[in-house]
Amino acid sequence: MKKNKILFSSISLIIVVLIASSYLLWKQVDTKEKEELAYQLKLAETLNLIDSSKTDSAVVAGTFQKYWGKIIESSISFATLSDDLHIPVFTIESLVNTSERVSYTYAPSLAEGEFDTVLNIVKNAKSGDINSVLKQHQIVTNSIKELKNPPINFKDSYEILLECYEVYDTFVSLSTSPNGSYIEYSRNINSTYETLSSKVNTALLQLP
Repeated sequence: MKKNKILFSSISLIIVVLIASSYLLWKQVDTKEKEELAYQLKLAETLNLIDSSKTDSAVVAGTFQKYWGKIIESSISFATLSDDLHIPVFTIESLVNTSERVSYTYAPSLAEGEFDTVLNIVKNAKSGDINSVLKQHQIVTNSIKELKNPPINFKDSYEILLECYEVYDTFVSLSTSPNGSYIEYSRNINSTYETLSSKVNTALLQLP
């Protein structure tokens, strides 16, 4: 009878240990799956933000290009800038170097070739959009840092996203801070946009 009790106790202990071990193993697997799912969602969220921010950045860059190109060919009246960019004429006047200003009695204007001035006016008019793009960029940058130690199953996905980010980082810098000549800027911004669009579209197909 005593042997039976010992045997029963031993079997019961073994069963308890097995159940506990199974539970711990299940818990580990469950935790790993949850972590991988959270990582996958973060990857997708970051890529989608790059995609949407790319569009917003392109709008800003396009505005710089538009007025930079116009001022190469002719003068631009304050009234035109005010109407197109939705800023008051007095704001434009405060940004203009009066020594370079072409002024007519009824139509004060920027002179042909006032590149820096027109870019400064656009930057002022688009300051809200530029700040929004830069905030999006900061969010994306923070996400990339959070994702830098991927689970083994997501290493390739992280590398794909990182390639998108590197081009995106350059594109945001170009779109919010134009520099160089008009031709150089246009070439750089257009080629960077095409590269970024291609990489994002590929990533959208490749990422899980």
